[in-house]
Amino acid sequence: MRQFQQWIARRPGQLIAVVALLTVLALALCIDPRSGQVQLSIDSSVESLLPTDNPERALLNRSRALFGDADPVLVAVAIPQGIYTAGGMREIASLQQRFAQIDGVSSVASLASVPSMQSSEDMLDLDSFTQLAARDPAQIPQLKALVDGNPLYRHALVSVDGTTCAFALLMKDTRPETWLTDDYDGQIRRAVAATVPGGQVWITGTQVIRAATSAALRDTLRYTVPTVFFLVAILLTIVFRSVRVTLAALASVAIALVWTLATSVLLHLPLNLVTAIVPPLVITIGLSYTVHLLSAFIIAQRNEALHTRRERIAWVISRIAPGMALSAFTTIAGFLALLLNPLPAITQFAVLASLGTAYMGLLTLCFLPVAAQLLGPKAYKPLRTEILFARVAAWLAVFDTRHRRKIIAVAIVLIPVDLWFASHIRTGTDFIQAFDSDAPVRMDFERINRLFDGANSISILIDSPIDDGLGQPEAIDAVRQLDNWLRQQPEVGAAYSYVDLLEVIRRGLSTPDDAVPFPNSPAAVKQFLTLGGGDQAQRLIDNPLKHALITVRIKVDGSRPIGQLLQRIDTHLQALPEPLHAQSTGTTVLSTHAVNAIASGHLLSILIATTTIWALLSVMFMSMRAALIATIPNLIPVAVYFGTLGLLGIGLNPTTSLIACIVLGIAVNDTVHFLARFNSDARELGDETKALRSALIAVLRPISLATLALCIGFLVFTGSKLHNQAQFGALAAFTLAMAWIADMTLTPALGSRLHIVTLWDVLRLDLGQSPQYTIPLLAGLSNQQARVFALVSRLETVPAGTRLIQEGDYARDIYVIIDGTVEASVDRDGSRKLLSTMTRGAVIGEAGYFGQRRTASVDAVTPVRLLRFNSQDLERLRIRYPRVAATVLRNLNRVQAERIARMTAMMK
Repeated sequence: MRQFQQWIARRPGQLIAVVALLTVLALALCIDPRSGQVQLSIDSSVESLLPTDNPERALLNRSRALFGDADPVLVAVAIPQGIYTAGGMREIASLQQRFAQIDGVSSVASLASVPSMQSSEDMLDLDSFTQLAARDPAQIPQLKALVDGNPLYRHALVSVDGTTCAFALLMKDTRPETWLTDDYDGQIRRAVAATVPGGQVWITGTQVIRAATSAALRDTLRYTVPTVFFLVAILLTIVFRSVRVTLAALASVAIALVWTLATSVLLHLPLNLVTAIVPPLVITIGLSYTVHLLSAFIIAQRNEALHTRRERIAWVISRIAPGMALSAFTTIAGFLALLLNPLPAITQFAVLASLGTAYMGLLTLCFLPVAAQLLGPKAYKPLRTEILFARVAAWLAVFDTRHRRKIIAVAIVLIPVDLWFASHIRTGTDFIQAFDSDAPVRMDFERINRLFDGANSISILIDSPIDDGLGQPEAIDAVRQLDNWLRQQPEVGAAYSYVDLLEVIRRGLSTPDDAVPFPNSPAAVKQFLTLGGGDQAQRLIDNPLKHALITVRIKVDGSRPIGQLLQRIDTHLQALPEPLHAQSTGTTVLSTHAVNAIASGHLLSILIATTTIWALLSVMFMSMRAALIATIPNLIPVAVYFGTLGLLGIGLNPTTSLIACIVLGIAVNDTVHFLARFNSDARELGDETKALRSALIAVLRPISLATLALCIGFLVFTGSKLHNQAQFGALAAFTLAMAWIADMTLTPALGSRLHIVTLWDVLRLDLGQSPQYTIPLLAGLSNQQARVFALVSRLETVPAGTRLIQEGDYARDIYVIIDGTVEASVDRDGSRKLLSTMTRGAVIGEAGYFGQRRTASVDAVTPVRLLRFNSQDLERLRIRYPRVAATVLRNLNRVQAERIARMTAMMK
């Protein structure tokens, strides 16, 4: 680490050049050089949230392969002069023609294209309704009865009130971006305006809603990213009083964001409903990191002992590196733990969020110290806010110490209370209601949902293992009963199958004097379908009569009511007679199951993240107990968060289910910063109360400012057009505020009795090989305990020729040689008399420790590394680590006794 610090301090220009080059390459990945368009894609489809080998995705693909896409774009047009008029029929026919001429539309279903299927001169008339009206206007009054009597058309092609007709447009390209780039919405509306003067039009469908979601996500990113930068820029400028330093901080965050987006492009990870959170998340995490570093930067600028820019850069990195590295590691660990989640949306979020955090941590440690030193002012004067924070920190130290038990008791009580409220949480999300009530996409959906038999649809795929199986009377009867049961469900507006098509054909073939019987054999079924099935038959049943599709139009929206309906449907499907097998499918089904799967996996995600963070902290603090105490304060805000959801009746959805893991990964940073500083101050001061006060004074301001920056970043989400995004921002900011309260009260209350040694301290402390065996003073200690003693002491390096001890002086320091050689001597009669030569493990100066004058002089013959301690250090050790202190004092007495014994022997 020292070499790393020195390398950065010596080569700031090279570092900036490397960062600039990487950023240019990242921008080249993100932006198409020919068009200047951002190459980052947005995928709002729910299928992409599920694994590619998901059986439900496979079922939907099989259904589409058999019967085509069941998710058309629905266009509802109000006909002012009435549908069942000559003029109205002409307008419908004209609209049919115009819609079919739109490039990208593969087919259009409406009254101008579907067959009327009525008997005409002993034949089945397959002309459309508009063709019938054009051929014989006298038949127009009978068309309404003909439509209303057809279960395939009733309230599907004509509204319940009979004023609006529907057009089902099948698109060649169903991608949301195609809908936006080709402006199909505008093309459809212009076609209606040119054909039906004064006619209103409403457009909905899966592709339409996905396109609106993609546009909303894109708008959210365009709005949140610059807004967060602007607001936090104001905050940093006010706090650090330097526009140039603020620009350096914002540049670091912007570079990390560009690198993250470039990684998304490089790994072909589009932004979806979950990963769209990553860019603002990287910004907010980055800004919190910059606050901690800039706070250290100010201290360095005020430190008169640091004379050069190189010294200040190295000092800032050494000051911030331990806490920053540990904070980044814990945050990344929390995100990477989500990789165990089987859902691609969660794993993609974990990859991008962890890489973005890693980029930000690296830039904060490398780029920002250099940029701040190059751009920032040379000196800072104290601000009134610093004095205010110091006073508040001193008050908090007294409060946390005095009310320690009460704080812990409140935390203990909060957990069961919040768990009780959390038990009322429901999983689910609203699909169309995620948009504002005045959003065109929501208004159109709700209008069509009211006018017709629902704007959402579910498909039921029925399979028979044998050819002609669905043409058997038993199968036909089972499908008819299933149709009737579906129509009785309160959420269902309509349901139709090949059985309904056969009934329509039967009626069309019948006359008042001769009723044609319903087909009762596979051959008769095929004959009926050949006579009058046409395109409709191909979308309901295949020719071998092995596979059929029931289309169910539903009037509800949202994963919760749809999920309840699907549960009843799936239960009923299991009761179908053998050998029939049926499953529900469709985009609506997939969306509902995907949302529920993502949200219901939150407990596993939290458990994985918590365990991972605890394990990492156990390694870093070298104590499972210390890691547990560091983790607990961050679980309290998570419990409060879930309790709040249950109390307010807020459901878990793909975004809100991630808040707990995100906050857990971020909030632990503040805990680590406090405990690392408290541990350092406790070793130095030897008084936990004083250390608690000094640690709070040191960290309160940067932690508070970092939390404020994070809350500002998340609150910007509340301006999103999508309610779930806005809800995510508000709840994340609230939970982070709770985490700040826990870190400023519960963490000090728990940590004030905690004795920790960080892995960082141990790794950078070199006591040589097996110090407990090669250094007598450390005999009987474990490797960790030996380093604890060394950390309480002072590890010093002195050059050759340095006099460590002067004979005759009063001093209470004891030295333990780690490396090197020293000589003990006395001056007698003007000459130097050598007493001994000592190397690794020797203890010198113990006589001064017991209040005696130095009995000899000690000089370093070679460069020497040694531990230096006194009675105050041993007292601090006794208070914090009594077992280590007892062993060291025992060994010190043994060393003294052996030395006295040797002196006695020499006198003899």
